[in-house]
Amino acid sequence: MPIAVLLITDRPTQSVKLERLLSLWGPCDVVDLHRPAKGGPVPQRLLVSDVDLSNRVAVEAVRNRLEERRRKGIPYLCLLRDSSPRLTTQANAICASAVLPADISAKNLLEEIGRILAPEGQVPMQRQFVAASAGMADMFSAAADGRALPVAAIEDSIEAINRAADDRDLGAWLEMVRNHDDATYRHGLLVAGLTAEFARHLGFPEEARRLLTGAAMLHDIGKARIPVGILHKPGRLTAEEMLIVREHPQIGYEMLCAQGGFAREVVEATYRHHEYLDGSGYPQGLRGEEISDVVRMVTICDIYAALIETRSYRAAMEPEEAYRVLAGMAGKLDADLLRAFRRVVLPN
Repeated sequence: MPIAVLLITDRPTQSVKLERLLSLWGPCDVVDLHRPAKGGPVPQRLLVSDVDLSNRVAVEAVRNRLEERRRKGIPYLCLLRDSSPRLTTQANAICASAVLPADISAKNLLEEIGRILAPEGQVPMQRQFVAASAGMADMFSAAADGRALPVAAIEDSIEAINRAADDRDLGAWLEMVRNHDDATYRHGLLVAGLTAEFARHLGFPEEARRLLTGAAMLHDIGKARIPVGILHKPGRLTAEEMLIVREHPQIGYEMLCAQGGFAREVVEATYRHHEYLDGSGYPQGLRGEEISDVVRMVTICDIYAALIETRSYRAAMEPEEAYRVLAGMAGKLDADLLRAFRRVVLPN
């Protein structure tokens, strides 16, 4: 698959968060400046460097890595750890299209990249997608680091996702999200977008829509503490790895309870989105009325999102096929909600 973004860095271990952010625009390849130079792919959309430009050797190395690719006319974003006039001049000398501080927030970084890639301006849904992605990234980064979840960023994302649903173009939202190369962020945005559209379709008032979209956005937060090597494994998980992944509802539940301030329905959705009405789900094996309507809706959207995503071991299902799988889960999913969901994903 052609890469969309090339990241040149002298600190590949610390640049994992940046790589995941850049994958919003498609597959991201990382070049370690400390390794011998070799020919590599030319990105389709953007070049980014995260390098200490106070080091003369590093400057020359970046210049050499950029030379061939810049000739293709690809925009180049230079991230500076020190925004002094000297280093800003250095960045301009190596033909940076734009210069930003390396510690810029995820939201501002993605917005600036959006402006670089679409100087004529993004359409509203693209702006909403960027805002939602930034909040998702901040949320998972904080959870992985053991920091408090950024409530304001989460609320901004919920607002962006609900406003995208107001455009009544679910297909456009799903198409943008599918281009995200980070599987965890992609799935979270798919589930949140589907849930937001589901709530809008059912005519829920604004406060209920915010609650439902928030529940969907946070439902997989426990995966932030699951090893990335397992989450992004190129192939089916072993039984042992599956047991580790199945810990994420408990991890997420404990995380939200420890921080406090989250609505009961949101906490329940995080803990119970793998429960089924017939008691065959996990982690509690709940049945019937023990499972709230919020959880039932998020569960339907969660399963559908997984089915329409491409996985390393199978192709993405078409909407009709994915819905048939849901319909075949008789007794596990709420039949009334499932019929209503059909009109969301198969409107014709």
